[in-house]
Amino acid sequence: MTSLENAYRWKQESAGLKIVTEALITTAQDQAPDTKCHKAKILHTTNNPKCSMCKDKDEAVAHIVSACPNIAGSLYKTRHNNVVAATHHSICQHYEIKTTDNIWLHKPNSVAENSKVKVLWDFEIRTERQIQARRPDLVVVDKQTKEGLIIDVAIPNDTHIVDEESEKIEKYQDLRLEIQRMWNIKARVVSTVGLIEALGATSNNLEKHLQDIPGKNKIPNWHLPQLAPTNTRVE
Repeated sequence: MTSLENAYRWKQESAGLKIVTEALITTAQDQAPDTKCHKAKILHTTNNPKCSMCKDKDEAVAHIVSACPNIAGSLYKTRHNNVVAATHHSICQHYEIKTTDNIWLHKPNSVAENSKVKVLWDFEIRTERQIQARRPDLVVVDKQTKEGLIIDVAIPNDTHIVDEESEKIEKYQDLRLEIQRMWNIKARVVSTVGLIEALGATSNNLEKHLQDIPGKNKIPNWHLPQLAPTNTRVE
């Protein structure tokens, strides 16, 4: 299930957004932008509902924000990496790994490490047996507690949140077992940290899983559309 309360929670806090930006997000959440699909099927002002970018699927809100293949390698990837980088920054601060104070200037290294923890960013794990999914977004190994976290981020359309949540957790179970065996630690998969829909809807389990991540990862501080600092105006 998804949480409607969390989907609109960003409006209750100061997100530093200009009025026009907030209006655009709200319009998108209400499925009201004047897309080609809307023009063709509701207003009947055009006969072509197809996406201007991929020319294949209907240009509906869900397609634009999360499903167009022509945007996947650019804007979607940047959005995804911003969420992972923010989580990485929070983990580094929790374990006192030196990093910039400004979360939005944080550029994660592939390996961040001190005497307390090792944090791997987009790092392919070498395993002794063949495993398909070996490159999660983040792997955190607490050296003191001998515990590990496998963290992977997804920002799907709201209709796919529940399925994506279970698929992500299942995807990394083999890697979890292999890490436990190779590194002699107890590992968990926290794949729901990024399961926040492109327009703000979240899994009902999001807050619970955020509590499993070291650092200050709480709704709405972590939550999308707050992908820019609260004291920064977003165009």
